[in-house]
Amino acid sequence: MTPLHPFAAVAAGTMLGLAALTAPNTIPTQGLPDTGQACQQGCAGTVAAVPPIGQTVPPDSVHRVTMPGRYGLAGLPDGQEFAIIAGHLVRIDAIDRRVLSVLRPVPRLLD
Repeated sequence: MTPLHPFAAVAAGTMLGLAALTAPNTIPTQGLPDTGQACQQGCAGTVAAVPPIGQTVPPDSVHRVTMPGRYGLAGLPDGQEFAIIAGHLVRIDAIDRRVLSVLRPVPRLLD
């Protein structure tokens, strides 16, 4: 089998690039209707507030993370745990559930 000429890839890339550049530029017609009002945080639904650092949270609002590796996390020092509170990954005190740090939003539970 004969290898392709080195410029064959360049020619193919040029043709694809020209096709992309000359394609009609259309505006999507689907989406939210234009109401003239800007969406503010929480307008798409109820957004629970993340408790501030240092606040103790009630046990019914805490999902304790049992598999930190699924969230890309390593181990913690003794007496600390990872938890999901109000859709955010947080680090809490294991005994009194005091929030030590807020790490990042979590779209769904992985454990």
